Amino acid sequence: MRADTLQAERNERNSITAQLGALLRSRPGSQTPLRERAAWIERKAELFGRLAEHYGPIDPQEAAECCYLATVAAEQAARLRSVSRHPASRARLRTPEVA
Repeated sequence: MRADTLQAERNERNSITAQLGALLRSRPGSQTPLRERAAWIERKAELFGRLAEHYGPIDPQEAAECCYLATVAAEQAARLRSVSRHPASRARLRTPEVA
């Protein structure tokens, strides 16, 4: 029975690694339209949300980190979507604020 549990855990880790790898391989470039970048970041948020659920009962600290990353990505995607609807505000994405 223990061997089955270990194999299931190994399969889960491989699945997570494969999902992260696929996400990274599909990362859009800087010339990609904002809407497409927002869609990619939304996929990233969804993946980290699923990881947070996965790690919840196993490792609460890891789950909290994944939840945080999912939230940050979702906010970033929403910001990109908003900017993509208002072309005049695109300059705000390119111009860093100087303190």
